[in-house]
Amino acid sequence: MESFRNNLKDIIEDNHLESLIPSREYTENEQIYMRGYTQALEDMLEDFNASMDEFYKDVNNCSLN
Repeated sequence: MESFRNNLKDIIEDNHLESLIPSREYTENEQIYMRGYTQALEDMLEDFNASMDEFYKDVNNCSLN
């Protein structure tokens, strides 16, 4: 799971770098799509982090009941 999180962070960072220093010229529609895609990845990372925090909390609070 940590690997997934790291890959997601790397992809987001790559997308930010591509928007700052493009490897080619993008149309306005492509730029809008890339911003939306990057935002979706950031939202996914945020949700993943929240889910993992909850998961770790549940694992650490084991109960015999």
